[in-house]
Amino acid sequence: MTRGALIVAVAILWGSPAWAGRSAGSASILIGKLPVGVRAIALAGAYSAVAGEPSAVYWNPAGLSHIERRRFEMSHEEQGEAIRMENVLGAVPLILGGTIGLGLSFMSQPPILVTGEDASGEPVTTNETLTVYQYKGAVGYGQDLGELVPVPELGDLWNKGAIGVAATVLGEQIGDAGATAVSVDVGYMYEDPNEGRSAGVVVRQIGTPAFGSPVPVTGQAGVGQLIKGFLWTLDVLTAADDVFRLRGGVEFTHAFGHNSIALRGGAQHSFSSTLLAPYAVGIGYRLSLANSFDVSVEYAYMPVSNFDDLHAISVQVGL
Repeated sequence: MTRGALIVAVAILWGSPAWAGRSAGSASILIGKLPVGVRAIALAGAYSAVAGEPSAVYWNPAGLSHIERRRFEMSHEEQGEAIRMENVLGAVPLILGGTIGLGLSFMSQPPILVTGEDASGEPVTTNETLTVYQYKGAVGYGQDLGELVPVPELGDLWNKGAIGVAATVLGEQIGDAGATAVSVDVGYMYEDPNEGRSAGVVVRQIGTPAFGSPVPVTGQAGVGQLIKGFLWTLDVLTAADDVFRLRGGVEFTHAFGHNSIALRGGAQHSFSSTLLAPYAVGIGYRLSLANSFDVSVEYAYMPVSNFDDLHAISVQVGL
């Protein structure tokens, strides 16, 4: 059995670069690279400056501070009959502008058929199969800096800023072989609601190695601008296996009464690798049943070249 089959199948879920150019660490525990959050997927990952949902614990933990009520989310992602990922997320505001977030994700795929070699060195199949799954869990905290002690010297960078940190455990199991890695994400966000502007920067996956190689550290920075109901986002990303990637997204929200519908789209381009899934679209609907209760249903679609396309759906409740 070659592990390359697993690498290819999982990597395409997020349009990762062609795996021929991947580092050893990036081929380990790939669930750390897979997106969680339907809105983020529809925006093609241009999300570091606008993360304001429970999935911020995976994207930019500073965005947790922008969650004003308790939120719980369940989402399902699938790609054909091969890949399934289930996610449970939650965020609970505390005091003084702080919010704690939690995330649990589990990804499965069909068992892998073990292959061997005959006397002449030709590959042969066996009746043995290996169970394959990956998982990750995160706990994070976002803090609104303006709610803490004033720092006049920093001005709006402090008063309208937020910081966040998240710890993530990543795991992978292939038959009897498994690996676990622990990483930390650190982020900052700036938001000016009056001008509709936001900015964010985050460093993800600072942590321990897996399968003898480091899980690649990823840096991402972005800006967001709201203009007449249209939210425009633009992010840049760099990682050990993708030198420079550009991501952009747009979201149009139409409100009627206390309810709203959002249309989303995004694209990404790598300047160092070929992406298999460069585009995404999505839709979301939020129903406010009372001042303290709302329900959101969201969907995202990502076409993948030469493979089954990605579909993601979520239900989120605000209390």
